[in-house]
Amino acid sequence: MKIITIFTATLLFISLYLVFGYAPIESTMLEVQKIFYFHVSAALTVFVAFGVNFVMSIKYLIKRKPTDDLLAAAAAELGLVFCTIALLSGPIWARYAWNTWWNWEPRLTSTLILWLMYVGYFILRSAFAEDKRRIYSAVLGIIAYLDVPIVYYAVDIWQGGLHPDRGTKWNLAPPMQWTWMVSLVAFILLFVLLTGLRYQLKKTEARYEMIHNVPGP
Repeated sequence: MKIITIFTATLLFISLYLVFGYAPIESTMLEVQKIFYFHVSAALTVFVAFGVNFVMSIKYLIKRKPTDDLLAAAAAELGLVFCTIALLSGPIWARYAWNTWWNWEPRLTSTLILWLMYVGYFILRSAFAEDKRRIYSAVLGIIAYLDVPIVYYAVDIWQGGLHPDRGTKWNLAPPMQWTWMVSLVAFILLFVLLTGLRYQLKKTEARYEMIHNVPGP
């Protein structure tokens, strides 16, 4: 974890330098375009986070190992954080690109639905006893992940949306491409680091609860 922490911090610093000191200013949106590096990186990190939740939820339902449930929950927590970042940064971009803070555009709407489903995931985890909580939340995590490909392909499914085509980011000037790729790797490493820390904390809490609930002599 120490190595990941140092590497992540270094890469985050480099990505900030590239965003504000290396990548050129876009001619149409000017400085506002730099939100792109954080918004798109956060959105793609969401797919990674909820993908981990999806895999660990399936694994838990098969093997019923509590640690799989803890890792699934930790990944979902961080996925919800990054999804919130994407939803908050998106309207800032939209205000300058589309002249509106929010538009019920397919990708925006499907992302909001994704966010609400994982909010429901944690509401469900707090509403039931431990065994039922793990099973029900694992099932919901699997169902909620089905919205991820809908978000990703929303531009293709519903033609005429305001979001650019999926491949547009690869048509950027090389300095912008390199800046975005470094930012994306930094975001994913940040997710890995925070998920690992949150997972360790959840395991410690689970051990404490187990010891605390053991009846005395």
